[in-house]
Amino acid sequence: MFVRLTLADVNEGEMDNALEYVKNTVIPSYDGIPGLLGLAACASNDGRFMAWSTWANEEAKDDSIDQFNQALAGAAEMLSGQPEVMEGPMVAGQQYIEVSKDGGEGFFTRFVLGGGTQEGKTYDDVADFMSNTVYPAYENVEGIFASAACKTGVDSGFSFNFWTSHDAAHAASDVISSIVSDAVSNLIREAPQELTGECTVWKNYVDFPVGKI
Repeated sequence: MFVRLTLADVNEGEMDNALEYVKNTVIPSYDGIPGLLGLAACASNDGRFMAWSTWANEEAKDDSIDQFNQALAGAAEMLSGQPEVMEGPMVAGQQYIEVSKDGGEGFFTRFVLGGGTQEGKTYDDVADFMSNTVYPAYENVEGIFASAACKTGVDSGFSFNFWTSHDAAHAASDVISSIVSDAVSNLIREAPQELTGECTVWKNYVDFPVGKI
């Protein structure tokens, strides 16, 4: 899989309009785009517009990026400045709860943006850490339904986890803190930036079964 994450400042008072545009215009227009698996958007905890799309692979994203950007163009007047885009292949992933393409419940999202790996480490080491340490730690945690990591460069990337609610993520704060502390001690150069948000604007174009993703 391949994930594209977009962050953008919005003009004052335009956040709700930007999210409504994604919900009512962008998402319906994407039905039938080959290789597009899912799309979501929310307001992040630092006040930015945050959107992400999941693709079968990078080739599918590249083949459809013009159509994808054209549909998003209508939101440009609501945004302030040039959006920041991060993208890369998913190098580790785990689905804990099955999510149907017909599901409509909102969820709580947490993106973790790293500042790079320690000397002698690469993002492949981070992927191994996710698979062998993070995912088992989440196995018995209530409310988590997916977690994954994407590689944007040899020593850089981002990870994310989705929860049934903010309360569920908060209840797992001790587990999350332990994971972050372990990563900072052994893998990454500095504490990562965390972006969170309540997501009610989303659409999956395929089902996501339980298991490795």
